[in-house]
Amino acid sequence: MKETLKLLVKLQQIDSEKLDLKYKRQEVLDALVKDKEEYESLERQVAEEQKRQLEIREEGQRLRQEQESLETKASELKKRMDLVRNTAESLAVGREIVANENKMQVHFEKVDRQQSDLEKSMQKLADLQSKFFAKRAELKEKLPGIKDQLREMDAEIAKVDEKRMSVFNTIPSNVQKQYRDLIKTRAPRMVVEVQTSSDGDHTCSGCNIGLPPQVIGDIIKGDQLVCCENCGRILYLADKLDN
Repeated sequence: MKETLKLLVKLQQIDSEKLDLKYKRQEVLDALVKDKEEYESLERQVAEEQKRQLEIREEGQRLRQEQESLETKASELKKRMDLVRNTAESLAVGREIVANENKMQVHFEKVDRQQSDLEKSMQKLADLQSKFFAKRAELKEKLPGIKDQLREMDAEIAKVDEKRMSVFNTIPSNVQKQYRDLIKTRAPRMVVEVQTSSDGDHTCSGCNIGLPPQVIGDIIKGDQLVCCENCGRILYLADKLDN
């Protein structure tokens, strides 16, 4: 049973090694996903700002048409004023001229805002495009290296899987099942060392619960696997395992 325990400890070390590799692989993937999300976000922002800038320019076109209409009306009113023949008609045309001038003033304020909005949008779009092209270039440069890194990690994981199977297949089938069941609930620590205090008290290093002398005696006897009554992990004494 001591040899089985040694194999279980070794198997757990291999599983920890594989888990570390999988975590590192996932970190690489997470970083890549983050970069892609940033790239796609910049792409959306560029598209949105381009759409907004188009709307601002279309507004500018409408304002130019409106200005032409106001200027045409101002010219027509000036001609009418030159032709008036009485005070009443002069006052009426004068009121139209004032109303048209007020509209022109409001119009020019709109033009100023439109020009300001356009300048801001052009600057914002230039900044976004600069970031977008920089991120695209960064991804283009990084992607081949990331693919190579993932292939290397997959190769390492495959080697660890081979090593794991070579150990796992030498363990009795009933213990294999017990270990697999523990993985479901106690991973990554299924096989744990008994901790001994300076006072001679023993605890399970998996759940830190005290172990009775009978449990320690069963482990020392070594004719069966002994599990913690609290967490169910397989227990071992390091000094007995090394002997």
